[in-house]
Amino acid sequence: MNQKVNNIKALEKMKNDLLKQSAKETAEENNISTEEVIISAIFDNNQDAVEEEKTPEEMFATNAVEIEDTNNKTIQEKQKKLLDKIMYEANALKKEWKLEDYEKKLIEWLAIEPENLDLNKQLAELYFTIWNHKKALSLLKKIIERDPEDHNAIWQIWEIYLITWDFETSELLIEKAINLKPNNPKYYISMVEIMYNTDRKKDAVAVMEKIVKLRPTNANYIMTLAELYDEIEDPDNAKKYYFRVLEQEPNNEKAKRKIQNLSAQTAV
Repeated sequence: MNQKVNNIKALEKMKNDLLKQSAKETAEENNISTEEVIISAIFDNNQDAVEEEKTPEEMFATNAVEIEDTNNKTIQEKQKKLLDKIMYEANALKKEWKLEDYEKKLIEWLAIEPENLDLNKQLAELYFTIWNHKKALSLLKKIIERDPEDHNAIWQIWEIYLITWDFETSELLIEKAINLKPNNPKYYISMVEIMYNTDRKKDAVAVMEKIVKLRPTNANYIMTLAELYDEIEDPDNAKKYYFRVLEQEPNNEKAKRKIQNLSAQTAV
């Protein structure tokens, strides 16, 4: 016990000596007395102590906030663990192609986090895949409202409208998807499909040219462009692109046959 008292006294003496030394240096720098500096320092320390003191009501309020924060954190951690478990089970069901059970898990998930955008996208993707277009469209519209730049959701809505032969709306949608993702050939192909079905084959050729520029080594795209040129009776460009198909696929029998037919026609 005496040892502790002596230690405390030694610490107090050390602190006082440091205070006096610091006060002396400050006084010399500012041309004032050491006593004034010491009094000022003591006053500042007392003020800090006063400011740190809290009423019982303030202390209770602080404790209540801390308890609430702790409770919220605990709830969030439990919720995250539950969501992780559901997500794991849902993905396992998806891999096993148990789509009904997968749907139920996603809905269970959404019951906990109804505004989770990724969950809504997964469920919309499922409905789109299994051709439940009514449910898919409802979710996709909700997704677009919250994320207007989701070009994939826009493309899926396009597909649904195309099936109903609403070409006007479909074209507006696919134009928007192309503007958002101008390097995605899938969206240009969709535009070609609309133009072909609305008897605008020359416009379809122009769009198909863009696709081939984006993917110059894709034999399927080149073949489609060659066939479009064939349909609009432009044999020179048709042959040109059939030959390009053979550059990518030398054994493509269809391209060889088309070239032979076109060569025979022009010979006549």
